[in-house]
Amino acid sequence: MVEQVGLAPLRVCIFSPEAALREDLCLNTERSGYKVEQSFSDQQKLVNFVTDSSVDHIVLIDIRDQVEQRLSVIREIFAKRPLAMVAVADQDDRVLGGSVIEAGAQAMLSCPIRIQDVRGALALAIYQQSKQLRMENELAQLREKLAERKLIEKAKGILMDSAKVSESEAFRLIQKQSQDKRKRMSEIASLIISAAELVRQARAGAN
Repeated sequence: MVEQVGLAPLRVCIFSPEAALREDLCLNTERSGYKVEQSFSDQQKLVNFVTDSSVDHIVLIDIRDQVEQRLSVIREIFAKRPLAMVAVADQDDRVLGGSVIEAGAQAMLSCPIRIQDVRGALALAIYQQSKQLRMENELAQLREKLAERKLIEKAKGILMDSAKVSESEAFRLIQKQSQDKRKRMSEIASLIISAAELVRQARAGAN
């Protein structure tokens, strides 16, 4: 079985309205070392299952018929819960491949299905999804740091204006409060900003 370190074997959900293809995909997926969790002939049941589950699945979805409708299913899953997804098409089509990637899948299989193709597509989808999640996490951390820096800069400005201290002295005051109260500097900055806003409102009310 293909396993993530310290985690259970990766689980696959398969959708195709055609029973023969579902069976073929299930067989080749199991032979590739993955566990088939569920197979579906109803696309909405697939969407509900993978988006409501507490487990991150790999999704194999047949898009050979009603391509636009199937692409919308991939978009729906991606919007609700980004997962590793592989589309199954009739033939290798670069234009369709681009649409598949744009919809939210990471790889595409072409019929007839071969076990080595299934193994490669699943591995690619897992890798690309993992890479995408890392990039999103890094971006979120950068945004958080930027937001914290803006708070600290604003709080420094308030201290410099109200206490008539230098920029470095204002920074040290925030840093000391952070250490003394065991709070992040951004939290201390938020308190300073809130206090300054309260004073401003009180003065405005008095006038």
